[in-house]
Amino acid sequence: MKCISCGADFAGDQLQCPYCRAVNEQALKLAKEVQAYDAAYEKKRGELLKNGESQVLKHLVVRLGIVFLVIVILSFACFFVMNYRFSRHSKYQVTGSRLEKNKELIGRYLEEKDYLRAYTLASTTDPTQEHFQYYPEYAADLADIYTYSLVLMGVLQSMDEMDEGDNYTSLTDSGVTCANIFYTSGSSSQVKDDLTREVDALLKNYYRLTDEEIASLKALEPGKQFTLEGSADVERITKERMEAYFGK
Repeated sequence: MKCISCGADFAGDQLQCPYCRAVNEQALKLAKEVQAYDAAYEKKRGELLKNGESQVLKHLVVRLGIVFLVIVILSFACFFVMNYRFSRHSKYQVTGSRLEKNKELIGRYLEEKDYLRAYTLASTTDPTQEHFQYYPEYAADLADIYTYSLVLMGVLQSMDEMDEGDNYTSLTDSGVTCANIFYTSGSSSQVKDDLTREVDALLKNYYRLTDEEIASLKALEPGKQFTLEGSADVERITKERMEAYFGK
């Protein structure tokens, strides 16, 4: 463009003529408009960001509130279900003829040596769980079956680990405790005799305990330390014996 003062040519976006320093009014006006636009843009951008953060926070609060409400509802539902489960109006609460029928079934299962089935029926229909107050005539036998099942469970878990990676879950302190509780229960019945032979076999044939060690475990006072080969490290010793026996 040509300067209106001196007539020299210069770029149209220059605010002043580079020769006479005359002000380019057109470029100055455009610069002010751009500056005003930038200021308005920044202001609007700030408002949008602020509103956006407010909306995000609002949605977050609403969603957290919904989650909390769901948790509260589920908690109350579980509370009322459990109360109903053990109320005298519950269909799970066995009374009358149903209780008598269950007693007959448990007695028959025990006679048939179907011990785990007898325990399952009793534990799922008696709200006192392992106390078996609904089946007092079978409580001692059912308690022995329960502690026997804990010993058996330890063996089954060990077998699973062996199949997956040649690892050995040897006889743990908790396994020793379960066996000790079983042996020292004080009950005397055909069920206890049968299960005692089973526990003896598990300790001997799987964990590789000797007859003498099993006898010492049976005679062990509750709470006393059980040792093998003069050591309290039962897990290490049984693991070494199992590795040697199974050849792994």
